Amino acid sequence: MAFRVPKEEWTGINAAGGKIAGSMGVDANEYLPAAKLGVTKVNIDTDGRLVWTRVHREFFRDKRRVRFPPPGKIFIEEYAKFIASRNQLLGSAGQLPAVRDSLK
Repeated sequence: MAFRVPKEEWTGINAAGGKIAGSMGVDANEYLPAAKLGVTKVNIDTDGRLVWTRVHREFFRDKRRVRFPPPGKIFIEEYAKFIASRNQLLGSAGQLPAVRDSLK
């Protein structure tokens, strides 16, 4: 199995002055097959931290301002997209109504 973190994140970080090489992680396309085999926990925090790092590096490279609210807002939007993509890959997107119904 090849280990990797999302290429678009570490290439964005490196383009904004970072130095990530030899990154490790699980291919996001392996999430759903693993879940179907009974895996109930998938760690995605490293990928989320890469989103945070990329957004902040790009912001300070491009804007050259030290104001944290703007990159924070950008990060929240990017992180929401990241989480939604992982929910899709895990097969859990759109399942909230069923979960709520099961708790009644």
